[in-house]
Amino acid sequence: MPVTSSTAPRQSLEASLAELRRLYPPAASITDPLALIVWENVGYLVSDAVRQSLFDELARRIGLDATALATARQDVLLDIASRGGMRPAERTERLRRIGQIALEAGGDLAVALRQARPREARKLLKRFPGVGDPGADKILLFCGVEARPALESNGVRVLARLGHAGEGASYAQAYRGATAALLAMGPPDRERLTEAFQVFRAHGQALCKRAAPLCAACPLDAVCAHAPAKGL
Repeated sequence: MPVTSSTAPRQSLEASLAELRRLYPPAASITDPLALIVWENVGYLVSDAVRQSLFDELARRIGLDATALATARQDVLLDIASRGGMRPAERTERLRRIGQIALEAGGDLAVALRQARPREARKLLKRFPGVGDPGADKILLFCGVEARPALESNGVRVLARLGHAGEGASYAQAYRGATAALLAMGPPDRERLTEAFQVFRAHGQALCKRAAPLCAACPLDAVCAHAPAKGL
């Protein structure tokens, strides 16, 4: 059973991040927006290792620029997508559509985002398959276009269990609360917010799991605001 947050945080978010940093040193991240979108679409519900393998293969066999994706051979795209989880035919078309949208935006997505106003940059990103508000936040942050908080589902869960955000009636509500907690740490800083994204994601994957959290192994267990489910 999952663990849910029930009380106020017992430790500052900055202190929690500092403790977790020792377990999960920040890794290199993709900083090209088109590559980030491809990364998210090349696999579905697959491990990071499998996703990395597929991403590297696509980069080698097809390329990561807009024209290469838009004009890629169907059989090559499908061959790669077929090893990336469910709905390979749908993901094949998504990969091609990613290239087409980038071409419609001028061919160089990074340039298009930097030249656009923040609202327009977000609107452009949400035209791409699979990119909602959380995905747009991540891309804008990782690519240095806008230093605003971003998290994915593992990070949102960690912050909720630590008591820094409510779980909310919907994921969108929980996400807004969790990113607001990150913003409250201080002036937006790209390096710190990128690190927070990576560290809290890694913790959610490794220890603060959704269904069977490994609380006894967690360095934050003593200060966590969770309410342990019966039997854990």
